[in-house]
Amino acid sequence: MSVIADLPVLFSFLLNGNVISYLHPVVISQNSVLLPGILAAISLIVCFLLFVNYRKQIIQNGQLQREIRLFAETNEKLKKSIKEISYQKELLKKERNESDIFYKMLVQSADDGISFYDSSWNLKYANSAFYSLVGYDRNEYDALNPYSIVHPDDRDYQDRRMNSLLKEGMFDSELRLLHKKGHYLHLSTRSVIVRSEEGAIIGSLTISRDISRLKQALNELVKANEVAEASNRLKSNFLANISHEIRTPLNSVVGFSNLLLAEDVSAETRTEYVEHINFNSEKLLQIIGDIIDLSRLESSQIEIRYEETSINSLIEEISRETRVIIKRNEKPIILNVRNNFREHGDLVFTDRIWLKRVLNHLLDNAVKFTLDGSVDFICSLEDGKILFRVKDTGIGINRENLNRIFEEFRQEVDGHQRPFEGLGVGLTLSREVVERMGGKIFVNSEKGMGSEFGISIPYRPAGGTRLRAVEAANDLLIASPDWKGRKCLLVDDNKDVIIYLTRILAETGIEILPSRSGYEALQLLKFTPEINIVLLDMQMPEMNGIEVTREIRKIRPDIHIVAQTAFIFENDKDIILEAGCDACLIKPIRREQLLSVMKGFLE
Repeated sequence: MSVIADLPVLFSFLLNGNVISYLHPVVISQNSVLLPGILAAISLIVCFLLFVNYRKQIIQNGQLQREIRLFAETNEKLKKSIKEISYQKELLKKERNESDIFYKMLVQSADDGISFYDSSWNLKYANSAFYSLVGYDRNEYDALNPYSIVHPDDRDYQDRRMNSLLKEGMFDSELRLLHKKGHYLHLSTRSVIVRSEEGAIIGSLTISRDISRLKQALNELVKANEVAEASNRLKSNFLANISHEIRTPLNSVVGFSNLLLAEDVSAETRTEYVEHINFNSEKLLQIIGDIIDLSRLESSQIEIRYEETSINSLIEEISRETRVIIKRNEKPIILNVRNNFREHGDLVFTDRIWLKRVLNHLLDNAVKFTLDGSVDFICSLEDGKILFRVKDTGIGINRENLNRIFEEFRQEVDGHQRPFEGLGVGLTLSREVVERMGGKIFVNSEKGMGSEFGISIPYRPAGGTRLRAVEAANDLLIASPDWKGRKCLLVDDNKDVIIYLTRILAETGIEILPSRSGYEALQLLKFTPEINIVLLDMQMPEMNGIEVTREIRKIRPDIHIVAQTAFIFENDKDIILEAGCDACLIKPIRREQLLSVMKGFLE
């Protein structure tokens, strides 16, 4: 039993080669017979245990080898993973750097100002465009108080921005900032809240764009629109005035023309009716002339043509016409004419037609706006300039309206409530014409105290005087010339014109050959070689006057051709003369004009 109990120790010693030394002397002596068996059993057990242990070690070694291989494989995979992770880390780092550089370049190259503010609304970052908007560099701007360059009317911008960002997360507005050079610029700004991944507010981002030019263009567009709307209103009033101004004299023309048809009209009454018709017809012509001249003014087609003009005869003519107007209006007005030009040579170079029209406008206005009193018409030579002044004792003009009356379609009182007639273009035309003559127009007036208008034009003397010569020439024109034995080809598609001109020329004894078309006129000219002169209308169907003129020149190069037209622009007149006409009469054609022109060719 003691042997069995000591087996663990025995096995240990056996394994260590100390089996014999372990055996107890007593056992050896007492059980000498059993010793071989015991040793054999022990050896067998030891061998079994050794085998089991060896087998176990083999199994453990195999498992260990497998674990070592697995560990080695895992280690290799881990190394590859670490290498891949390092590569990806470097790649991400590179991409992040490139991305940072890209976005930095993108932000810096933007034309709009980009700025970032922290949660306390302090500026933390801004691109170069942000600073260049106001003309400062980074250091200069950082040294400034940002509120010092904000326009006084926009001082609440920051408060509005903060409130809107906290409530809505964004803010759109305009802001005016003082540029370094001293002018204000308009900025269009858009701000948004910037949050962290956890949703906390870390600041705000603002993009600012300079819209100063856009704002200026918009303001100019608004002003232009206001001017256009005002112009449309003025033109609407002008058109309404035209209707009134044309219908008023036209009513007299039509009305008195119908009264002339009555059989019981006496000669004296008939003469009165004719005077009314003539006066209102002249008024209609003046209105139409003003409208046409206005269109010429807007298209810059008004030309100043200088010719030798007698100032004395011009003053006499204008004064005579003004006295007729005063008489017709039955106003207690005295016209005082003081011509200080009689002491000088009255022949000057100027545009007689335009000068007369300007002076007529000034005198007509003086008579129109003067209920009673006097109108002074004064002409003098002062400091190398011809000075015309028209002074009246009329209603006068408010000082604030003195410049307004020279604008197109403008009158001191507009609309249907205006107490005086007129288109409101006379003074506009007068100022433009006088300035193109190299002169000036001026006005002095006070409400209720009368007005004084004046013009000054350069004095361009032509030498001598021609007042008596002009009066004598006018007296000679009154008598009808004797053109018996002469033939005139009258070409016009309007029957009324043919009748009118035929009646005028009947007193001269000239034979009239009427024609209603260009083709008919050419046939008459071919088979009637004794025709001396041609009166040719320019506006006809099928074959116009220009074409007829060119064909006439092929048949009769030496014959005189006098054109008659309703076109009054200078370029139209030039085209007519270049086509081959010798003279051009503007409709309506007056007796004196027609006889004067024809006399130059027939006598």
